[in-house]
Amino acid sequence: MTIQLHKITATEAVVESLKERIRNCEFNPGEKLPSEQALLKEYDVSRLTLREALAKLAAWGVIQVRHGKGSYIGENISIPALDNVLIPMFPQQNSDRMGELVEARNMIESELAAKVAENRTPDQIIVLEKLLDYDHQKITSAKKFADRDYAFHLALSQMSGNEFLHCMYQALYRQIQFFLIRYARSITDWKEALDRHSPILEAIIDQDSETARLLARDHAKVCASYIRQYEQETR
Repeated sequence: MTIQLHKITATEAVVESLKERIRNCEFNPGEKLPSEQALLKEYDVSRLTLREALAKLAAWGVIQVRHGKGSYIGENISIPALDNVLIPMFPQQNSDRMGELVEARNMIESELAAKVAENRTPDQIIVLEKLLDYDHQKITSAKKFADRDYAFHLALSQMSGNEFLHCMYQALYRQIQFFLIRYARSITDWKEALDRHSPILEAIIDQDSETARLLARDHAKVCASYIRQYEQETR
């Protein structure tokens, strides 16, 4: 029997390697990573590939890039450990897991939206509005749509001011990404799908925590209904 291997990009390989080294305590919280030159020599990749990998780790909160000083491991890092724990929970392994993932998203995302609505700032509103600004030249695939959708909710988790909620949401990244890619494939109008976040943002702008909570709670449920309908039609 031939085992099919999942091909990953050089960027993903560097990301996984650095995460593994952090898991193994080769680098500790707050510690500086080797210099860019040293990492380029270790991994034998292009400068662009390395910078993309570091940018992805920074977006997840695993590292902090300090301009002119280098990259440092996050002080409160817990994502890699949680990431490993949740690997067996991939929703494609069990149809019941999809429902559980939707429920988990509803619970976490609703509270994140409510918390941001309480204390949102003008600068945060600008960030969220930009994330909902659809650009057909950038969103050219199901994965890129999923990235943008996730980025909106990730921004809410960052703005919530609760590091535990932020880490919990990041830990669900792989599962949510899988869900969102399936969702993107089940619909034909990605702009309309991105616009479904607008009522949540409007409630946040109005500082209406309860409405933001209720809208966010139903959001993933609506997305799941499109996935179920699409899978029934394509069987």
